[in-house]
Amino acid sequence: PASMEIFNAPSRETCTVRRERTDTPLQALAGLDDPQFIEAARNLAQTALKQSKQEKAIDYIAEHLLDRPLKSEERRLTTSVYKDLLKHYKSAPKDAEALIAVGESKADPQLDQPTLAAYTMVANEMMNLDEVLNK
Repeated sequence: PASMEIFNAPSRETCTVRRERTDTPLQALAGLDDPQFIEAARNLAQTALKQSKQEKAIDYIAEHLLDRPLKSEERRLTTSVYKDLLKHYKSAPKDAEALIAVGESKADPQLDQPTLAAYTMVANEMMNLDEVLNK
C-alpha cells in the first residue's frame, strides 16, 4: 500500500532485519490526513473516555502513545488545545459528527460527539509527534 511506502516499510520481496528510521513531511501529512489514522485516533480517544475519567483522558492517550506521562508544560499545551477544539466542535456539531464518522468502525453513540471529536484530534496530533513515529 502507498501509505506503507510513505513510512518506508520494506517490501516483502526481501528480508529486513531492521527498519530504516525516517521522518519526512509526507509522513506527517499522512498521519494527519489519512482516514486510517483518524479512525485510530478516534478509537484511542473513545477508549480513553470509557476507561478513565474525562479529565484523565489526555493522560491515558499520552501513556499509550508516548509510554510516559506528560511533562507539566506538555500537559498545559495539550489541555489548551483540547479546550479550543471542544469549543469549536460545540459550536459546529456537524464538524464533530463528520470527524467521528471517519473510518469503518462506528463511534460509540453514548459518548458526547463534540467531546469525542476534540479528544480524537488531540490523539491524532499526539500520534504525529516524532517521539511516537520514531520510537
